[in-house]
Amino acid sequence: MQKTESNKKTRLPSETELEIRNILDAFPFSAQLIDSDRKIVAVNKILKQTLGMEEDQLVGAHCSVVIDGLNAPTTDCPLEEALEKRKTIERELFDSKKGRWINASVYPTSIVTIDGMPTYLHFLRDITEAKNTAAELSRSLEHHKALCDLLQNLQNCQNRTQILDTLIDQILSLSWLGMAATAVGFVLNGKYLELMTHRNVSPELLIKCRRLTPGECLCGKAAESNRLTICSSNSRHHSIKYKGMAEHQHAVFPITHKGNVLGVLTLYLNPGDTMDNFRLGFLEAAIAAAGAALEGQLAREQVIQTQEKYLAHIISSQEAERKRVAGDLHDELCQSLSAILLELHSNGPHNTFPQPVQHDIESQLRDLIDQVRRMAGQLRPAILDDFGLESALTRKIEEISSLKGIPIDFQRVPSIPKEYRLPPAVEVGLYRVAMEALINAVTHTEASHISVILLWQQNTVTLLVEDDGCGFDYSAVRKDMDRCDGLIEMEERMIALGGKLQIESDHQKGTTVRAEVPLETIPQKPH
Repeated sequence: MQKTESNKKTRLPSETELEIRNILDAFPFSAQLIDSDRKIVAVNKILKQTLGMEEDQLVGAHCSVVIDGLNAPTTDCPLEEALEKRKTIERELFDSKKGRWINASVYPTSIVTIDGMPTYLHFLRDITEAKNTAAELSRSLEHHKALCDLLQNLQNCQNRTQILDTLIDQILSLSWLGMAATAVGFVLNGKYLELMTHRNVSPELLIKCRRLTPGECLCGKAAESNRLTICSSNSRHHSIKYKGMAEHQHAVFPITHKGNVLGVLTLYLNPGDTMDNFRLGFLEAAIAAAGAALEGQLAREQVIQTQEKYLAHIISSQEAERKRVAGDLHDELCQSLSAILLELHSNGPHNTFPQPVQHDIESQLRDLIDQVRRMAGQLRPAILDDFGLESALTRKIEEISSLKGIPIDFQRVPSIPKEYRLPPAVEVGLYRVAMEALINAVTHTEASHISVILLWQQNTVTLLVEDDGCGFDYSAVRKDMDRCDGLIEMEERMIALGGKLQIESDHQKGTTVRAEVPLETIPQKPH
């Protein structure tokens, strides 16, 4: 029976066939020679082994039928484009059936079949391993870049909340991590885990999780055991629940440094997420970096707290000594001088002094008594202890304004009720800052108007002293140790109170001194 034209096998010229087959067999991957009708002319040994077919089954067969199991070429087949454009085409394809990546390349050749059809070399290389290696390398590079970015950002954090915020924001911003958009960060303060920051957490959960003990719920258990926990909200260890709580799953990481638990990070997972080792490794590395940052910040906070306590003790001792000396001046020296004046005055007719001399002595004694009283008031004004900060500032501002002839406004926003008092240390600290700022303003700035504002809020009290004087170069004065004693004293008083001092001054635009002190409780009625 005679073969039809469609079944006729295309062959190579006999004088070059052996040489062409040897060349094909030399390639370390699948190779075939195809004519312009897409029929296989010759194949190498590797292609036959890969397909598990003999040469007579392949030669003359349509390429798409043999390679892809299709009756027509696929749309992404490089052979079609090579035939159309008569040029080299190379493309990476994914074989979904076999789960592998193939590099398919087609090259036009000068070889012509015995029936005059042009041919093309068609190479098929399995690049799955190379693709996987490249993907792994790319993921590793992303991993290291993200860690480098995190480390750099952690260096700029000023407190533990900022550290947790930076960690959470970095994790949630990485799309390749595939995390849900909900997270909670805790720090361990003494015996409690305190919720410091969160993302997209329900108000009910925030209330219930505001403070946890180690061992309480999943976060507390992670802190207690120092072990990662991945589970759903249906876990028996998820003891904190509320009505209407949606089912969820999360990964709870203890944040540690050198084996010491410093906090806990809870990350919500998307449904069905199993957390592969690569992502888990990145999260553990990122959290370890945050743990080191927390340890460093905690050490800095402890140093600052020690310095503040020491400074507060020094200032308290100084104020106690000022109070004692002021009391001695007022109660002893002033009384003694007053007694001398009274005796001198009562014995006037019997004194041997000429009357003008006696009047002069009495006048000098009165001036001396006034000076001693002023010194006592400057050391520690009794009105500050007896009636509080507002009364002391009111009297001193009136005194300075009258003495220097400069209008000084004093505003209280709002006024602290008379039956309430700020803590004594706060009253003394703000009074001293106000006096230093006022003395600087009336002495050095040529101010024509000064404003003093005392702003009281529930958790903060703020003092503002503003003038319209000539201003000064704050940074330059601050560096001059001979000129900055007053500035340093104001700064130290605010540090001792856990507060902040800001000084803004521009040439010919005046100066603003802002002292802000946090209040642990609202002002209390005096006992």
